[in-house]
Amino acid sequence: MKRDLRIDGQPENKIGIDKLRVGVLGMGFMGGTHTQAWQRGKAVFNWPIDVELTALFDMSADNLDLNGNRFEFARVTNDWRDVCEADDIDVVSICTPNFAHREMAEVALAHGKHVWCEKPMATTLDDARAMAATARASGLKTMLGYNYMKSPAMLAIKTLIEDGRIGEITHFNGVYQEDFMCDPNAPHSWRLTKKGGGKGALGDMGSHQISMAIWLCGPMAEVSARLQTVHKMRPDATTGEMKEVETDDQYSAIGTFASGAMFTMHTSWIGQGHKMNLGFEITGTKGAIKFDQERMGEFHLFEMDGNADMATNGYKTVLIGPWHAPFGNFCPAPGHHVGFNEMKIIEAGEFVRAILEDDKAFPDFDDGLVYEAAIQAVQDASEARAWIDIKPEV
Repeated sequence: MKRDLRIDGQPENKIGIDKLRVGVLGMGFMGGTHTQAWQRGKAVFNWPIDVELTALFDMSADNLDLNGNRFEFARVTNDWRDVCEADDIDVVSICTPNFAHREMAEVALAHGKHVWCEKPMATTLDDARAMAATARASGLKTMLGYNYMKSPAMLAIKTLIEDGRIGEITHFNGVYQEDFMCDPNAPHSWRLTKKGGGKGALGDMGSHQISMAIWLCGPMAEVSARLQTVHKMRPDATTGEMKEVETDDQYSAIGTFASGAMFTMHTSWIGQGHKMNLGFEITGTKGAIKFDQERMGEFHLFEMDGNADMATNGYKTVLIGPWHAPFGNFCPAPGHHVGFNEMKIIEAGEFVRAILEDDKAFPDFDDGLVYEAAIQAVQDASEARAWIDIKPEV
C-alpha cells in the first residue's frame, strides 16, 4: 500500500551520523512548537541519534533571553544568517513570518542545511518555484509545516481512502473557520499586507484546507472562486491609525480534481463561534468519511456494505486509539486525544526519518509548490471572475 508518510518504528540510520544540530529561526507560536518537537522527538520515536538545540534566532532580546534559557539553546542571536551560515548546524527550522521564508530557506540550503519550514511556503508562487528549484538542486531534505495531515485521525482516513474503503472519490466538501479576526478592531499586522502575509485567510488557513484536499483526493484541475475582505480597515497596534487591509478575510471555491471528482470549500478567519473548525466530508462510490478538527480524536465513517437496514443505516463514529499509528507512541488508551504539539512531534519524526534514511520527507518543497499553485489559482479565479485551469508544477 502506498503511503506518503511513514512514521512506524525506529528509523534506520543509513547515513551514519550520531547527532543532529538544530537551529530555530523565530520564537513565536510556531518556533515554540518546533523546539518542543525537537526536544521530545527522540523519546517518542526512539531516534538512534541525539538532537542538540544549537542556536536560536529572534528579533526580540526578551524572547532570546527567555527562550534561549528555558529551552537550553547553546547560543542565541539576533541575526538569522548566523544560524543559516553556521558550520555547526545541520537542520534549520524556519518559523518566521511568511515574507522571510524564501531568503532564509535559500541561504540555509546553500550552506548545506536541511530545512523544515512553516507553511504557507511563500507569499508568491514565483518565490515557491524558486525555493523548490533550490531544494531540488541542493539534494538536501525539506519539509513544510502542514502538521494537521500528521494527526493519527488524518493518517487513518488517508489509509481508508487508499485501501478503497469508500470507493472512488466523487466529492470533497471542506470548511475551515476560526473567529480570531471577527473583531473589526483587531490590530493590523504583517498578515494583512500582500508583501508580508501574501494571501490573508486564503494563504494562512486555506493552505491547510487545500493541501489536505489534494493529499486525500489528488491534484486539482480547475477552480472558480470568490475572495472577500469584510473588514477593510484595521487600527495600527501602536498608533491606532486606521490602515488598509490588503488581503482577504474569507473565500469560497468550487472546482474539480484531476480525477473528475468535484470539490466545494470555504475558509474564513471571521467564522463566528469557531476556534478550529477545519473539517470535511468526502463522498465516494462505496461510502463516505466526515472529520472536524475541533473533535480531532474521532472521525465518522459510512460504508454501503453492511448498511442495508434503513432503520439503522448511517455513519458510525471511529474513536482514535493505539491501533491508529502513531497514537500509541503518546498514549495507550483509545478515545484520548493527541494535540497540536503532538502533531508537530510527528512532523519532526517524519523529517528525521527522511534525513536518516536518505528518503523524501512529506510534504517537501515540491509538494508545497503543488499546493501553492492551487492557492494562486483560487486567487486568480476570484480576480478574473472566471474558471482557472491548474497546471502541474512538478
